[in-house]
Amino acid sequence: MNWVQAGTEHAETVVLIHAVGYDLTYWDRQIEALQVDYNVVAFDLPGHGRSPKLTEDWTFDDAAVLVADLIERVSTGPVHLVGISFGGMIAQATALGRPDLIRTLTLIGTACTFPEEAWKGMRARAELVRTAGMAAILQSSLERWFTPQTRAQRPDIIDRVTKTVLADDPAVHAAIWEMISGFDVHDRLEKVSCPVLVLVGEQDPSTPVETAFTLANAIPDSKVIVIPGSSHVVTVENPVAVNDALRAFLQVCSVSAANQVFV
Repeated sequence: MNWVQAGTEHAETVVLIHAVGYDLTYWDRQIEALQVDYNVVAFDLPGHGRSPKLTEDWTFDDAAVLVADLIERVSTGPVHLVGISFGGMIAQATALGRPDLIRTLTLIGTACTFPEEAWKGMRARAELVRTAGMAAILQSSLERWFTPQTRAQRPDIIDRVTKTVLADDPAVHAAIWEMISGFDVHDRLEKVSCPVLVLVGEQDPSTPVETAFTLANAIPDSKVIVIPGSSHVVTVENPVAVNDALRAFLQVCSVSAANQVFV
């Protein structure tokens, strides 16, 4: 597995999990902001970036084991785990499977369950990618991931993401969407005891604001922050607001995450 490490080696560790179709380089603004005070680790999920391709059916339990193994390799204690979209689902699975490894969770543009119609849409998306390739979902993806303003005014972002998506392996993309189509940990999240920050873009059509509150309301110690003027991939679209919220959360929880309720 390909991963990078930046910042202060003996500080508390932050582990970043990217979204489906992206890679660790899309955490560049967060790494830049966090490395002053933390040991920051980002990695490429299987089939993404420079990590090996998926060789068999993958499950969220498999993903949680992969993340847990990485955490034990890069940190001597529990970490601040951050995930966006699909990465946020993996973060939830990891926290449920290995709570001893998690100091805090930050869940960005993600969900803990979906309605059946959404699952059907995911399976249809997987089939479309298999038969027609990544180009078939490019435009609809850009429209879900970024606001009209970003798509019109930030060609640097759109061009970069376009190149990444078109280079993705359709088989990997399809397999992951089928994996997501059935994800439901809502009723288990009451077991999450660490502080949790939920971030969501104000205009996110993929995991809307109400989805973020459904997620947060299932977790005992959680807080939602809505990022104004942003869509799904808020870490890229509005990195300053995301970084400010994340740093403030980590600063509070780093004092004594085990004994402090985040409010």
